[in-house]
Amino acid sequence: MPDDAEDIGAGGAPFEESAEDLYEHAPCGYLSTTPEGRIVKVNQTFLTWTGHSREALIGRKRFSELLTVPGRIFHETHYAPLLQMQGFVHELSLELVCAKGPPLPVLINSVQTRDALGAPRSVRTTVFNMTDRKRYERELLQARRKAEQLAQAKAGLLATLSHEIRNPLNAITAATRLMGMTTLTDKQEKYLRILGASSGNLLAMVNDILDWSKIEAGKLSLEQRQFDPRELISGIVNGQAARAEEKKLRLQVELDARLPSCLLGDPVKIGQILTNLVSNALKFTEKGGVTVSVVVRARDGDACDLAFQVNDTGIGISPDRVSAIFEEYAQANYDIGMKYGGTGLGLSISRKLLELHGSKMVVASELGKGTCFSFDLRLKACAGIPDTAPVRASPTQVLRGLRVLVVEDSEVNTYVLARWFEHWGVVFDAVKNGQQAVERLREADYELVLMDLHMPELGGFDALKVLRQSPDERLRKLPVIAISASARAWQESRILASGFTDFIGKPFDADVLFQKMARCTSRELPEGPARTPASVTRQPEPPVPTGSADDPLAMTPDFSFAKLGQRAAGDPQARAALARLTLQELEQARPALMAALTVGAREDYERLCQGLMGTLLFLDAKGLAAALRRARGLLASPSKPPARMQAAAFAIEWELETLVGALTDVASAADA
Repeated sequence: MPDDAEDIGAGGAPFEESAEDLYEHAPCGYLSTTPEGRIVKVNQTFLTWTGHSREALIGRKRFSELLTVPGRIFHETHYAPLLQMQGFVHELSLELVCAKGPPLPVLINSVQTRDALGAPRSVRTTVFNMTDRKRYERELLQARRKAEQLAQAKAGLLATLSHEIRNPLNAITAATRLMGMTTLTDKQEKYLRILGASSGNLLAMVNDILDWSKIEAGKLSLEQRQFDPRELISGIVNGQAARAEEKKLRLQVELDARLPSCLLGDPVKIGQILTNLVSNALKFTEKGGVTVSVVVRARDGDACDLAFQVNDTGIGISPDRVSAIFEEYAQANYDIGMKYGGTGLGLSISRKLLELHGSKMVVASELGKGTCFSFDLRLKACAGIPDTAPVRASPTQVLRGLRVLVVEDSEVNTYVLARWFEHWGVVFDAVKNGQQAVERLREADYELVLMDLHMPELGGFDALKVLRQSPDERLRKLPVIAISASARAWQESRILASGFTDFIGKPFDADVLFQKMARCTSRELPEGPARTPASVTRQPEPPVPTGSADDPLAMTPDFSFAKLGQRAAGDPQARAALARLTLQELEQARPALMAALTVGAREDYERLCQGLMGTLLFLDAKGLAAALRRARGLLASPSKPPARMQAAAFAIEWELETLVGALTDVASAADA
C-alpha cells in the first residue's frame, strides 16, 4: 500500500486526521511564545491540564506568569539566559499555576526559532505532565524512609536482644568458669563440661547474628596494626585444641619458614576468618584431622603475598551445594543443619570479611573425603614488635586492695564480679543505678568504677556526664570502665568519645577484665610471658612537632592535642579512636565548607563553622579558627575581592590539611 494512501474508517469511509487535530490533542502540551515570552499559541492538552482558557492566555499572558514563584526566579536566572545563549533548554522541572487546584509539576523542553537573518522569531515549548512521576517519586521516597526506619528498628532490636541475651549468658559462662575452680566430683565435672560447651555454642550463635548485622549496616572497616601471625594462629589452634581432643582429631599447623614474624593488618578480622574455618572443620570432621597452613607465595619489598588454607578430612560438600554454603543462614543441607547445628552465618561472615580485604574464599571439596578452604591476603611485613598476643594473665597481687565501685542493676552479674574480685583481692561496693553511683562517689573514695550502660533511673552515659562535669577534679579524672551487653561494633568508639576510660562487653573474659582494670589504675602488670591485648596496649604518645632554636624555619602548630590526651585518660587506643572520630568530622565538613566559601553562601558557611566550633575548641585549633574568621569577614563584605577570597580559601585548606595530617598520625600511632 502506498504511504500516502488514506486509512479506511468504520463503514469503509476514508478516515482523515489533520495535523491540527494531532497538535491539539497530543499526549503532551504545546505552546508557542514570542521571544519576549508572550503566549501566541497553545494546544488543548495544555489547557485541559491547567484549566486555563485559550482566550485568557493568548496575547494576554507571558509564559513566566504561569510559573510558581520559585519557577519565576529560576526562569529569570537560568531559563531565559540559557535560551538566549544556546537557543534551547532541555528537561527543566518546573511547576505551573493552574486555574483551580494545586500547581502542576511539569518537565519542559524549549527551542528558539530564528528568521532568515538569525534574529529570534519565537519559542516553541513542549510540556510533559509529571504528576504521576512525582507521585511515584514520593512513594519511592516513602518506601525508602520506611526501609531505613525498619533497618534502624532492626538494629535497635538486635542491640536490645543482644543485651537481654548476653546478660544472663555472661552469668552462665562466668559461673561455669568459677565453678570449674572448685572441687568437683567426676559427674559434676561432666555436667560442667556440657554446660560450658552449650553456653559456648549459644554465645557463638549470638555473636554470628550480631556480626552479620554489623556487616549489613556497613559498620565494619579494616584496622592496621602490627601482629605476629605465628602467635595469632597459635592462639586460634590452642583455643580449638580442647574440642579436637574431645573428638580425638589431629589439629596441626604448617607454617612457611619464610613467614615474617611481624605483619601489618587487622589481626582481629583475620583471626575471625580462621576461627570460623577451623571451627567448621572440626564440627564436620569425625575421623582424621584438621590442618591449618600458611605459605608465602611471593615477596615484593615489604609486601607479602600469603596463602591461607584450612584442610579437613570431614564429610565434604557435594558440588551442587558449594555455592549455597556462603549464603546467609544456609547450610549444605537440612540434615547437616539438624545434626551439627549452628546459624549458617560463619562462612558468609568470613566471605564478607575477605571482601573487605579485597580477597575471596576458594573451596575444594569431595563428598565423604574432606574439604579445603583457602584464601590469599597481601599484607605488609614490618620490622617491629607485634602488639597483639593471647591474654593469659594470672591473678596475682596486682589488684589486691584496689577499691572499686560496681554500678550494675543485675544482681547475678554483680555476684559473678564479686567472686572474681574475691579471687583477686579487690575491695568493692555495688549500687544498682547511675544516680546511686554519683551519690556514693561523692561520699567515698574509689580508684575505679565499673559501670553498666543500661540501667533504670540514670543510665551509664548520663551518670558519666555528671561525673565529668563535676567541680571535683577527683571525679572528673576517675577511671570508669563501661560494661555493656550490647555488641554493636560502632558503639565502642562512641563509648570512648563520651569520656569512658575503657570498655568491655558481656560476656567478658576475666583475663581481659583483669588487664583493663590494671591498666586503667596504673597497676604494674607482672612481667613474663603474659602479654597485653591490643585493645589496651600502651605505646609512647607521638610528640607534636614544635619549633626549635636549631631550626629557625620550624613552625609551632596552631593546635594542641592536650585535651585529646586528657579525654582518653592516657590510653593510646582511646586517643586513636578519638582522633579518628575528630578526623571523620573534619573530613565530612571540609568539602561543604569549601563549596560554601567558593559560591559565597554565607548562611551555609556560618552554619558549618558553628558546627565545627566544638571541634576547634577541643583541638585548640587557633590557626584554623583564625582562617575561618577571616573568610567569614570577607563573606560579610559587599565587594568580596576575588584575590582575597582565594587567599582565604587557601589558608583554610592549608590549616585543614595540616590538622588532618596530624590527626591521621595520632589515629595510626597506636597501631604502629
